[in-house]
Amino acid sequence: MYEVSKNLGDRAYQFLKQELQEGKLLPGTQLVNRKLAAEIGVSVIPVREAIHRLVSEGLVEHVPGAGAFVRNPNREDLEELYMLRDALESCAAAEASRYITPHQLDDLNTMLDAFYAIRDLIRERSAGHATPAQFHRWLDLEEAFHETVIEASRNRLIAKVIREHRAVSTVFESQRNSSKILTVDLAEKTCDSKKELLQALRDGNGPLAREVMSAQIQRGCRDVLAFLRQERRS
Repeated sequence: MYEVSKNLGDRAYQFLKQELQEGKLLPGTQLVNRKLAAEIGVSVIPVREAIHRLVSEGLVEHVPGAGAFVRNPNREDLEELYMLRDALESCAAAEASRYITPHQLDDLNTMLDAFYAIRDLIRERSAGHATPAQFHRWLDLEEAFHETVIEASRNRLIAKVIREHRAVSTVFESQRNSSKILTVDLAEKTCDSKKELLQALRDGNGPLAREVMSAQIQRGCRDVLAFLRQERRS
């Protein structure tokens, strides 16, 4: 019975996580247990368990007397989040330079080719920025690329903390609800930076891997905050 309940809880969790990542549940949206249970096809209990997990990950916040709502990170939240990511993922990159396998290097190289392919598609568009589909594919690749580097570090504690906190920025990025942030210029810089990181990992150059990863994350923070300012003005 416990296993069935656990499976249903995982099912509800994965459903809500996907809805968040695809921007279908926007910041500030209230999560109503019964409505979600009917939509997912489970009872209220697995939905409640899934929401509790999302609260623990920082994606949802519980407001006493009001219910559960999709979290709407403010500037301070995001700055703290990216500062933590910078410290941990830069360390992971340095460690990965010591332990990364040829198979993992091949995986990163395949992802890098996919990044460049999206960049080329954006170049072809007169709008100068990605389509929503290209943007979400880009975010999926970002997550997979970082996850591979983290895994290559072989530090389970660092990996656990990073994964718990990356969820917030990953979901927030997809909820910006605008592919305009992914311009040709940003795509170009990101691709070149990832190429440099991959070479540092291939060469076993820990200090350079740390430096490049740190620069990537800091640039990501600046881009997100600049985009937020622009959105508020418009």
